[in-house]
Amino acid sequence: MGKLGVLVTLVFALVVAAPAAANPPTRAEEHVDRTRTILAGELCPFDFVVRSEGFRTTTTFTNSDGSLDRFTIHLTSWHTTYTNPANGKMLRVTLSGPVIVQALPDGRALVQIPGNDPRIVAKGEGPIYTDSGLIVYIAPDTVNWVEQLEVLHVAGGRRESEDFVAAVCGALA
Repeated sequence: MGKLGVLVTLVFALVVAAPAAANPPTRAEEHVDRTRTILAGELCPFDFVVRSEGFRTTTTFTNSDGSLDRFTIHLTSWHTTYTNPANGKMLRVTLSGPVIVQALPDGRALVQIPGNDPRIVAKGEGPIYTDSGLIVYIAPDTVNWVEQLEVLHVAGGRRESEDFVAAVCGALA
């Protein structure tokens, strides 16, 4: 291929790539450090404390016209613990997978959360509960993405199942 052919190929590649390059994804990182108490009767017959700390990174992808295409949320350097303050017993909770929220043409959002369920580890015992899970659902829009209008797929599914409750409450008792 001659110099003209290479030049035409390069120009064509730049023209095709320009719309994609016009809107590179944006990233926002937020440090999270929160503690809340799960009251007796909500899951276990006793209070326990959930502490989460780490970084939540949101990557936003836009279309060439500037409209939202999708965003993803990743947890990095993330640590969650469940602690029974009455006896000091603690569990380490590992979450996986990103949250993927995609804008749909009708204004709603498609939400996919691979690995939405935790792996729970008790010190000296190892994993006591593991469920990788996947949930896919329709939300009213990308702002209210946590609201499930229609669940399309659920695999795994802690959902306060008997196994999950027995593992958490039994290890913290």
